[in-house]
Amino acid sequence: MIDHRLFAVCVGLSALALRTPATAQTTLPPLRLGSIGDCRVTNGATIPNCRVGYRTYGRLDDARSNTVLIPTWLLGRSEDWNPLLGHDPLVDTTRFYVVVVDALGDGHSSSPSNTPSAQAAFEALTIGDMVESQYRLLTSQLGIHHLRAVVGFSMGGMQAIEWAVRHPSFVDKIVPIAGSPRVGVFDRLMWTAMLNEIEDAQRAGVPVDSVWSRLAHMEMLFVQTPIGLNSRGMDSVTNDVAVNARQYRSGWALEDYAAQLRAIRGYDATQKYGGDLRRAAGEVHARVLAVYSWDDHMVTAGPVAEFARLVHADTLSIGSSCGHVMVFCEQKRVGAAIRAFIAQ
Repeated sequence: MIDHRLFAVCVGLSALALRTPATAQTTLPPLRLGSIGDCRVTNGATIPNCRVGYRTYGRLDDARSNTVLIPTWLLGRSEDWNPLLGHDPLVDTTRFYVVVVDALGDGHSSSPSNTPSAQAAFEALTIGDMVESQYRLLTSQLGIHHLRAVVGFSMGGMQAIEWAVRHPSFVDKIVPIAGSPRVGVFDRLMWTAMLNEIEDAQRAGVPVDSVWSRLAHMEMLFVQTPIGLNSRGMDSVTNDVAVNARQYRSGWALEDYAAQLRAIRGYDATQKYGGDLRRAAGEVHARVLAVYSWDDHMVTAGPVAEFARLVHADTLSIGSSCGHVMVFCEQKRVGAAIRAFIAQ
């Protein structure tokens, strides 16, 4: 059975007919909300009564040393990771205690849609703010003071890198999948165009359905390669754009999406180091497995490949017409590499 929850990933992933592995997680754990007090974000504004959504899998060992943190991707929530967890998919929940954390701005955790009094904070939300909320959840609510690994895809991969730079002694290993330590010029232009689509449409009073349709079309341009899209045919792609637009408008608020877009567009792990990637990489103590594709048109691979070189990372570079979503097209290969890396 095709599980379309996999494909409500940042940009039109329901377009890919991926079957859920037989050994994947099937029971969805309940969503929990951790109350971590007020969150003071990077620009000095405050999110009052900050809440972080999360789900847990597996069992925490007696030494509290087997936790794997998974931050969510853009337009993703903790439930979307369910088919990717289990014995054989990306992370082994029979061996590790896995905490999937909903990023700020995703609608489960504190977001513009559920915390309207904090608009100034969400307008300047950063990837670093997301990571700090997760740090507080782990340490103050869950009693976890060290991580075996942080694994994340796309925006989640950016959060994984931020964890390694911001809290270098807290985590042993990070696995950014199609992530980046900073947004490339091409990427920034794309994210800016998408954000402008939302902001201009809202000012002009464009119906929400039309805005989501436009965004779904724009996203589909970047999620796969031209070869990948051309090989599928217009009818298939048009259908998937319509499916994605319906999923987005039924499950997301535009203001939440915009908050996360701004966080991605502005992400740069080197900012406090004067833009010096070498200095930022010098802060990293964790071992790194960087998974990326040079065919990725959404999070271009140059910055993460350079980061991987500077931190002497293990790398898995995958050429694929699936582009940004190569992790889903090559799930067996990627999953085997990640499981082996975390288990070492």
